[in-house]
Amino acid sequence: MTKNQQILAKMGGGSLAILLSLGLGQQASATTLVSNLPNTTTTNSGYRVKNDNWLGSSFKTGNGSYGYTLNSVTLWFALEPGTSVDPGLLSLKLYDNASGQPGTEISGVSFNVPTINPGSSAQYTFTLTNSQQLASNTNYWLVARSSVTTDTYLWGNTNSPAETGAAGWSIGDTSMFSANQGTSWNSSWINPTGPFQFSVNGTENTPPTPPTNIPEPGSAVALLGLGGLGLASRMKKLSNRA
Repeated sequence: MTKNQQILAKMGGGSLAILLSLGLGQQASATTLVSNLPNTTTTNSGYRVKNDNWLGSSFKTGNGSYGYTLNSVTLWFALEPGTSVDPGLLSLKLYDNASGQPGTEISGVSFNVPTINPGSSAQYTFTLTNSQQLASNTNYWLVARSSVTTDTYLWGNTNSPAETGAAGWSIGDTSMFSANQGTSWNSSWINPTGPFQFSVNGTENTPPTPPTNIPEPGSAVALLGLGGLGLASRMKKLSNRA
């Protein structure tokens, strides 16, 4: 390494460490933010998801000051009895809320859909391709859709209000269906009208961790400026000696 490179490493490295320390926050592990999955609640056989029968169920976020990060959701799902192979035509979307029903699909949210195995209902986790930010104290809808025309998928629902989760989070008491691919929604066909069963998994966002034994942000910028002046001076001296 040349002398010039050594100077850059000594003077620039410390400044870079300061900036990184100031910008990093705590990294929290993903957790279940709200859930009404079994065995917490009483389940019913479920309702069909197909091209003319989209299903929606809502949740409300807590009051975290910095919002939340959504990583995945887990749904209580099954194939219609007699269906031997998952046709792979199921999709799950995130919608905003419009007067107590699914509003507009939130663009850019893409869930990886697992294969639904033949047999009894089970929990299936739909992971996000990219994590999604959720606002505090806000209602969202999970909407299960399919392009199949036959009865293939079932999403279990419940007549119990029981749920678990983080403070302030809740699952809506009413589920919705659409017979025209989201043009309109209602709940009259679903009986009982309780929510479908799912969990929302993610983290509460936190502010950056205060740095330890390093200057305040304004001082750090000043140090970077002084470091740059000092570096320029050292480089000039080296050039004069050459």
